[in-house]
Amino acid sequence: MKEIATIQPLNAGACTGNCQGCGKLHIKIFGAHDTTSRLLGARVRLALDAAQMDGKVLEIADPIAIQAEGISLLPALMIEGKVVLQGLVPNVHEIARLMKNRELFNSKIFHLRIISVAVDMSDVSANALIFAWKIAERMESKLEIVYAMDSIFEGTVPSASGFLSSYSKTMQTELDGFVAETLRPLGVSYVPAGKFAGEPGGVTTKTAEQMRVSTKVIYGVPDVALVEYSKKVDLLVMGATGRGGLGKKLFGSVSVEVSKASHCPVLFVSREAEFRGFENILYASDFDSLNPLSVQQTVSFGRRFDAQIHFVHVGPGGEKNLEEQKERFEASFGESGYDKPFIFSKMVSENVVEALYEYAFYHRIDLLVFVTHHRSFWDNILHKSITNEVLASSDLPLLVIHSDDDML
Repeated sequence: MKEIATIQPLNAGACTGNCQGCGKLHIKIFGAHDTTSRLLGARVRLALDAAQMDGKVLEIADPIAIQAEGISLLPALMIEGKVVLQGLVPNVHEIARLMKNRELFNSKIFHLRIISVAVDMSDVSANALIFAWKIAERMESKLEIVYAMDSIFEGTVPSASGFLSSYSKTMQTELDGFVAETLRPLGVSYVPAGKFAGEPGGVTTKTAEQMRVSTKVIYGVPDVALVEYSKKVDLLVMGATGRGGLGKKLFGSVSVEVSKASHCPVLFVSREAEFRGFENILYASDFDSLNPLSVQQTVSFGRRFDAQIHFVHVGPGGEKNLEEQKERFEASFGESGYDKPFIFSKMVSENVVEALYEYAFYHRIDLLVFVTHHRSFWDNILHKSITNEVLASSDLPLLVIHSDDDML
């Protein structure tokens, strides 16, 4: 391990206002002291200077230390304990952007290593499973399929015993059958691998690729159980309506509670929704909840689908400070380093949801995103005098991210 002298760029004492918190960055460069590793080190120094930030940099070539960090490709760069790139050397501008946006590395939506889908074995949850499968396949994520059981009398196959474990096995069998049947039209063969709930299943696709898939039965009132479960995953996919009391106004009582209290982003999918990727994403947020991290979280998701992001604000006519707020959006978008153009639109309306869906219809939106920094915004959306039937009947997928609770 070799320590490089601490970098003290000119004007380092003055905060530019771009970085998320001031202080010295702790950076590690993993490599073999070869040309690419030295190039990465040189660009890190230049990026620190360009970003006007202090940095303490360590070069690490010890194979054991590299393996301990789970690094598979060299060179690799770690910022504040998070591996942010492997196997490539970006330009100075990109490295500087990574340094400025380092808070994003703690965001679940940035990593998407574990995608989970909650099913109740209805047609709606079958479509949610298809969405989750296709997203996990694209992200190369682990897929967990979970069923929340709050009664030992659930299921269509009678259990030979009244014990909870027997009912659990019954539901596990039904869950595995549901997964196999749902994925079969996609050219996917799912075969449960183990006799105990939660063991990974064997999956083979028509391209002979393998994905990590598991099914699991969890216990408790569905909304409470799923909120607790959300702490362990990076994205939760749910049907907008379904069996067992989910088919109420708006999303259904369970979906509403999960959307308000989840500890990871939640994607809601209706039975009519068709996965076509997310070419156009509508970002909706009131100005009070706007912060750079919220924008970066949405951009990091959209970047994976090469999406165009539309920033849409709904408010009354003659609203003050609109241009100032637009500039804040644009500045946050610019810091993300995305190469798509910045699009900002103002919709004059007293009904937020109807205005958003009107915009979505005319601009071919594939995904509606609510990112909140304070949950009060989402509470307002759910409880204002909006047309609940619009949400209930729309086939537009909806992604909810609580920026303050989307952290590893």
